[in-house]
Amino acid sequence: MKKYFLVVCCAVVLFGLTGCGKKHEVTCSGSMSEGGVNLKADVTAKLDDNDKVKTATAVYKFDDKKTAEQYCKLFKMFETADTGIKVTCSDTKITFEGFENMESEDNFAGMSKEDFIKTMEEEKFTCK
Repeated sequence: MKKYFLVVCCAVVLFGLTGCGKKHEVTCSGSMSEGGVNLKADVTAKLDDNDKVKTATAVYKFDDKKTAEQYCKLFKMFETADTGIKVTCSDTKITFEGFENMESEDNFAGMSKEDFIKTMEEEKFTCK
């Protein structure tokens, strides 16, 4: 009985210290089609303990390799040491790390979880 009690106490302490499985990220997905270019996008925001966006990564998947290569060249222009943005291109997929640092009206860095979700849903993304 003491062993069972000890295991239960350890589990309670472990879950208490780790936030009981609290998810500290939000992923929003959407599809876009403009000017004959079709792509699927997933934007994942990792949150700090106050549910503010700490980092964001966008992954774009294009229908064809040629279009992905063109967009890769465009996105690489944002990649500088000052911004902390890193763009990785692979076949039809482009990964955009440091997305929270993009200078725009919707700069995600420090944005609350609720505002991030609202902003993404306004762009027709589905968040979970």
